[in-house]
Amino acid sequence: MLRIKTFLLLVGLLGANLHLSAEELRLGSPFFPPYVYVDMDGELSGLWMTQLSPVLEEAGISFNAVHVPIKRFYASAATGKIDLFAMPKGRAGMENVVFSERPFAHFDLRAFWLDGAENIQALSQLSGHKVALIKGYSYGGLLATNIQSDQQLEFVTAENQKVALQMLMNKEVDYVLGYWAVMSYLQKNYPNAQINNMKIAELPIYLAMHNNVENAEQLMQRFNAVLP
Repeated sequence: MLRIKTFLLLVGLLGANLHLSAEELRLGSPFFPPYVYVDMDGELSGLWMTQLSPVLEEAGISFNAVHVPIKRFYASAATGKIDLFAMPKGRAGMENVVFSERPFAHFDLRAFWLDGAENIQALSQLSGHKVALIKGYSYGGLLATNIQSDQQLEFVTAENQKVALQMLMNKEVDYVLGYWAVMSYLQKNYPNAQINNMKIAELPIYLAMHNNVENAEQLMQRFNAVLP
């Protein structure tokens, strides 16, 4: 009788594990080349997808990657309209989100400027200057902790990275605050321009999952276990 009960328990556990693996989750991301972009087949591709896909597969987490515009991304993540996503920790409104124990990637945050402007070594040195920020970027909360609000009076928000870079080229701003891989990708549009840059922070990027997902904690534990 004991053997029968043990066998039934094992079957039940395996069945629960299969149930966890079979659920297809919505992995949402904004257009964010070269980290994430839509390829020629209409599928999300890029550095993050290359990093995440094999780990999620090994963890037995099935997903369907979908594009979410940046203006709706954080609201979609906070309310569970998407199940899986990637972001830094610390953004307000993510109380119902489970984060991976360790980051799977990092953002290289840099200041960009043209010749003639002061070299920037730290985020605080942007105080009082004309700086283009990217719409939808939270910068991991670093702005609020390093630069007081009255020292951000000349900061402006650009619709996207391309617009911010064009503002710099037009000398409408002195600096752009952006992420290295994205800006490097866009700088190819200006092959003859000398655009200086300096790394001023590194933001860890975590996989996140909304609590609305059934067995969210267990699924994230499985991801943590196989994350290199």
